[in-house]
Amino acid sequence: MYKLLARILLILCFTAACDRTPPKYTTSTSCQDIQHEFGSTQICKTPQRVIALDPRSLDLLLSLDVQPIGYAEDARVLLKTPQFETTIDVKYLGDRITTNPVYVGTWQAPSQESVLKLKPDLILLGYGGEQSLYMNFSQIAPTLPLSQSDRHWQEDLLTLSRVMNRAQRAQQVIQNHNQRIADTRAKLKAVAKQQLLLLSISGLDSIEVFTEETFAGNLLTELGFELVVPKLPVRYGAIPTSLEILPQLDADIVIVMASGDSTVSQIQKLWEQSPVLRSLPVYQANQVHFVDYHLWSRITGPIATELITKQLQQILSI
Repeated sequence: MYKLLARILLILCFTAACDRTPPKYTTSTSCQDIQHEFGSTQICKTPQRVIALDPRSLDLLLSLDVQPIGYAEDARVLLKTPQFETTIDVKYLGDRITTNPVYVGTWQAPSQESVLKLKPDLILLGYGGEQSLYMNFSQIAPTLPLSQSDRHWQEDLLTLSRVMNRAQRAQQVIQNHNQRIADTRAKLKAVAKQQLLLLSISGLDSIEVFTEETFAGNLLTELGFELVVPKLPVRYGAIPTSLEILPQLDADIVIVMASGDSTVSQIQKLWEQSPVLRSLPVYQANQVHFVDYHLWSRITGPIATELITKQLQQILSI
């Protein structure tokens, strides 16, 4: 009797311990183990029900002609507080969506309950994805964190294409991108010889200079522009600067990304109201252009790249 009770307790303890660990999905010869910063994710068969938990993941998914069943949006682009499990407008990427995916919250705080109800077989976790989110969502379905590199979406696209069995489509997307860069570079050849300053501004006390280490900066460099950056020992990513320093950064063209919670019109008005900024020669020459940070620095995929190159030609009148 005692031996029987001991066996039952041992089985119960083992079961309880298993419940606290991420699930091990069915293994077979068709399974893939995808390595990432949090370990590895095993994916068996081609996923059919995919949730994108950030704009970049959605960009990559749509570029492969895969429609999501759910998505998370950036909190800073929501016009109001939407209800969970409804469909809302997706800024810049919405016209590529042909189904009715449901809203599962913001990428900053996605709803596990909403995700669970959708019964996904793959969850894509993008930038800002913490290990705790990965562990939590791995309890629901295989969860794949994408790269934290803003500049190199091609690597993530190829990884995702293997998972989704869309390798040929991925190669076509990359080929189209390379051709678009070459065509745009040729059109901008004369303009690109000028010095360009790329700024991110959410307020006069929050100004950053973007270098070629960023997504938008790298794209502009690929298109032939030479970026103006402060003369500092370290010039990496986004460099905080001040209103007083900007007149020292001599540029022929300035592109201002309205960041944070600010809109393009708000930052444009802020610039016009500042005597320092209003007096800059580049502004007097009508060569300061205002764009949306969300498109230029948050989505960071092939669709965003296509839209940026089109917008760049428009604002530079090419």
